[in-house]
Amino acid sequence: MDVVIGVVGGLVLLLLALWVGHRSLGAGGPSSAGGNALAGGFEVFDPARARAREDLDSKETEGEALPAPNDEDVPVRVDLKTGKVHIRKQPPASADATRPPADEA
Repeated sequence: MDVVIGVVGGLVLLLLALWVGHRSLGAGGPSSAGGNALAGGFEVFDPARARAREDLDSKETEGEALPAPNDEDVPVRVDLKTGKVHIRKQPPASADATRPPADEA
């Protein structure tokens, strides 16, 4: 009889722990800290999933390293149909831009 009471008591405690854990994970508030502890189990039992989750999390905070070049930024254009290369000349610097500023009196 003691074994039956122990098994039933253990099952009730297990179900209670699962129910509380499920509610804390679904709430999404500060009580879901246990979810982070349970997520650590994925690193042990499923390391590929843990790495994929870390990669997805890092993509959210990732910024663009360099801006994409515009058509105006590229001085060389290659036309593969005609086999020609077009090189855009840089505009000459104006004489005013190279002259030092005048002292104002």
